[in-house]
Amino acid sequence: MKNRVTISYFFAIAFCVFGVAATVHKICSKICAIRYISYSFDPQLSANICADIEKQVALLECDGKYQISVIMQDLLRIFPDIERIDIRSLPYNMAEITIEAPDPVVQINDSHVLTQNRAIISSDFYAYYVLEGLPKIQVSSVISKEISKEVMAAIQYSIKERLFDHFMVSMQDEQEWHLQDKKDPSFTICCNASCLPIGAVREVCDQLKETVKKNNTSKIAWIADVRFDHQIVLSRYKGGRNGKGI
Repeated sequence: MKNRVTISYFFAIAFCVFGVAATVHKICSKICAIRYISYSFDPQLSANICADIEKQVALLECDGKYQISVIMQDLLRIFPDIERIDIRSLPYNMAEITIEAPDPVVQINDSHVLTQNRAIISSDFYAYYVLEGLPKIQVSSVISKEISKEVMAAIQYSIKERLFDHFMVSMQDEQEWHLQDKKDPSFTICCNASCLPIGAVREVCDQLKETVKKNNTSKIAWIADVRFDHQIVLSRYKGGRNGKGI
């Protein structure tokens, strides 16, 4: 008889404990439910992208509440170019969403941006002031979603060496870059990622330009191809970007 009383007493206590736990969980769920969202946007993001993100989060509201995991998954799916998303719970049923953009490197064709991750994304992703401060490259071939490590390294090196300050840069493809002299547009250097016109090569090209001017041929457009070992090929240039070539 005593054993039966003990077992019954145990189950009664267990039932009470589970009941209290369920009640506490229900209360905590109501208290901790996320009902209000604030935002901390990367200042590099465009106003349109920020507005689109806020609209998307608003669509995820259900009975006045938000599920953090659903917000994370949905934003990463719809905005894959976002660098990082953090959601932090705050008191009074609030949460703050922090959105970070990948750092841009150069603008391509006024319509795309190369990011630090080697990805090429729409320029609409970034604010106007960000785009205005980027070096610019014109690309004639079809733009892929990502560039090679070699080309990325060459572009970063070009920025470091301030080549964009002196040349208008265009790419026919990864192996043919045209660098048009800003001070003397009639002179263009043809190179690729592995033979950028710096150091001795730059000096030789400057000498060639001076030689051309002394021979009274400065009105003719010239292109100096530096992609060969131990030589530079100088030719008349008719504008490769329009398909006329050398």
